[in-house]
Amino acid sequence: MGSTRLPGKVLRPVAGKPLLWHIVHRLRASRLIADIAIATTVNPQDEAIVEFGAAHGVRVIRGPEDDVLARFAKAAELLDADIIVRVSSDAPFLDARFIDHLVMSMIEQGGDYVLMEKGAPCAHEGVDPLTHRALDKLMLHAGDDPAAREHVTGYFKLHPDFVRIARAPAYPLLAREGGRLTIDTPDDLAFVEAVHDRLHAKAGEASLSDLLLLLEREPELRAINGHVKQKPILPSGGLALIRCDGGGKFGYGHVKRMVALARALRDRESIGVLFALHGTPDAALPIRRAGFEAVMIDSHDDLAALIQEHMPDLLLLDGREGPSRGELERLRGDIPIVAVIDDGSDARLAADFAYYPPVPQAKALDWTGARAVPRIGWEWSLLGLNPHLTPVHAMSARPTLLVAMGGSDPQGLTLRAAQALLPLDPVFRIRFVIGTGVADAAKVAAQVVALKDTYETVEGADDLAIEYASADLALCAFGVTAYELAAFGVPAIYLGLTEDHARSASAFEAAGMGQSLGVAAKIGNEEILAAVKALMNDAARRREMRNAGFAMLDGNGAARIAADLAAALKEEKSFVRAVR
Repeated sequence: MGSTRLPGKVLRPVAGKPLLWHIVHRLRASRLIADIAIATTVNPQDEAIVEFGAAHGVRVIRGPEDDVLARFAKAAELLDADIIVRVSSDAPFLDARFIDHLVMSMIEQGGDYVLMEKGAPCAHEGVDPLTHRALDKLMLHAGDDPAAREHVTGYFKLHPDFVRIARAPAYPLLAREGGRLTIDTPDDLAFVEAVHDRLHAKAGEASLSDLLLLLEREPELRAINGHVKQKPILPSGGLALIRCDGGGKFGYGHVKRMVALARALRDRESIGVLFALHGTPDAALPIRRAGFEAVMIDSHDDLAALIQEHMPDLLLLDGREGPSRGELERLRGDIPIVAVIDDGSDARLAADFAYYPPVPQAKALDWTGARAVPRIGWEWSLLGLNPHLTPVHAMSARPTLLVAMGGSDPQGLTLRAAQALLPLDPVFRIRFVIGTGVADAAKVAAQVVALKDTYETVEGADDLAIEYASADLALCAFGVTAYELAAFGVPAIYLGLTEDHARSASAFEAAGMGQSLGVAAKIGNEEILAAVKALMNDAARRREMRNAGFAMLDGNGAARIAADLAAALKEEKSFVRAVR
C-alpha cells in the first residue's frame, strides 16, 4: 500500500475490482501452481491487504518493509514450496498458460531460474519462477545486496552465473513487444482502464493476447502511459519531499508547477514524491488527483517532523513563506540534495540547486557564500502544463481573446477586465477563465455574462490547454499562466499583481513573447482596452510573439529539472558508497 509512485495501488480498482483480485484470479487458472500467498509488510497500512486476503481466501504472510527478499523467504518456508513463482502485484494481465510454460521449461532443463531464449520477443512481464534452492542461495550469499533485497530475482539478471538459468522457448501467442503493461503510476492505471473499455471487458475477462491485438489496431492507446519509465533493477530511485504554498492568499501556481515536477520525478526518474502543503486544503486536490500524497503543514516544526519521519533523498522548496536560511541549514541534516524554485530569499544560499527563469530579479541575486548551483535560463522555467500535450493552434471561427487572472484572482481582475473590454467590437470572441479558487466563483461568472451577452466563461477547469490552443491573444495576471501561454505560443498582455510580478513580466516583453502593462492597480481601464485593441488588430505582431514563445519555452522545464536532480542524487549516493 506504500507505493511511492501510486499509493495504495495494489487495491486500486481496475474494471471495478482491486488490482490484487486480478492477480489472484488469473493465477488460479494455472495447472501447476498449487498455492498462492501474498507477501506483504508489517506496516499498519498493509492491514488492508490482510483484509483482502481473508475476504478472498488467500494466505497473507508479513515481513520487513525494507526487505522483500526476507518476505519471500518466509513465505516459501511456510508454504514448503519446492518451486516459487515470484509474481509482481502490479501486472493485471497475467497469462496462466504462459506461467506454466516457464515453469515446465525450468523443470525440464533442471534450472534454478528461467528466462526466455535470447532474442525471443515476449509481451508478458511480472513473473519469475525459481527453485527454493536458488532462493536459499540468494539469502545465504547475497542477502545484503540492495538489488536482491528489493527486487529478489533481479539479482539473477545482474549476475547470470549465480545460479543455473534455463531458457524457455518462444511462446507464440505472446511473441511480440508489449510495451508498458504494469501499473506504477496514474497514467498506467488510465491505460489499463482504457484497454478494458475498448475491449468491452469485465474484470478478469481480457486476455493478454486480446490486448496485444487491440494495440496493433489502435497503437495510439500506448501514448497514455508510453512516457513512464520502468524502475531499474537497482535500489529505489529515492523519495522527494516537496514543500510548497497553495490555495488562499497564495493562489495555485506553485501547486500546478510542482505537480508537473513531481510527475517528471515519478514517471521519468522513478523517484517517489510526498507533498508538504502550506496553505488551504483545496490546493491539495490537484496533488491527490495526480496520484500523490499531500500532508498539510502549518509550521516549520511540521516540516521538520515530516523530514524526520520519511528521511527524503530530495527536499524541494517552492513558496513565499518557506524556511529561512538558518532553518533550512538545520532542516537539511542528512538530506543528500536540497533545491529551491524561484527563491529570492537567503534560504537559496543553503540549497544545492536553485532554478530560475531569466527574470531581472534572478539575474540580480548575489551568490556570495552560497553552496548552491544557480540554474538561470528559460530552459529551467517550471510550468504547470500537462507534460503529454503538444501545443497545437486550433483556428477559431472568430478571433478569440482569453482572459485568465489566476486560480484565485485575489484582486478581482476578472470583473475589472470584463468592464474594461465592454467597448471591444463583438467580432472578437472573449472567454473569461474563472479559477477554481475564486471566491464566489459562480457569482463572479454570473456578473461577467450579465455585463455583455457575448461574454463567455470557462469554469472549474484545472487544465487550460484547450483554451490556449484556440486563443489568438490572452489578457492575464502575471504568474504561472504567463509561462504556459508562452509555451503554447499565445501572445499575451500581462497585468502584475505586484511590482515584483511586473519586473518578471518585463523579461517576457523583452524576449518578445508579450506586452507588460505594469502593476494592475496603477493601470486604467482605458489602457487595458487600448492594448487589447492594438494587438487584436495586429496579426503580424502577434505572430512574432507566438514564434518567440515557442523559441523560449519548450515546456520541458519539469523534465529537465527532474533529470538534473536525479543525476545529482545518483552522483551523491555513489560518492557516499565509495566513502563507506
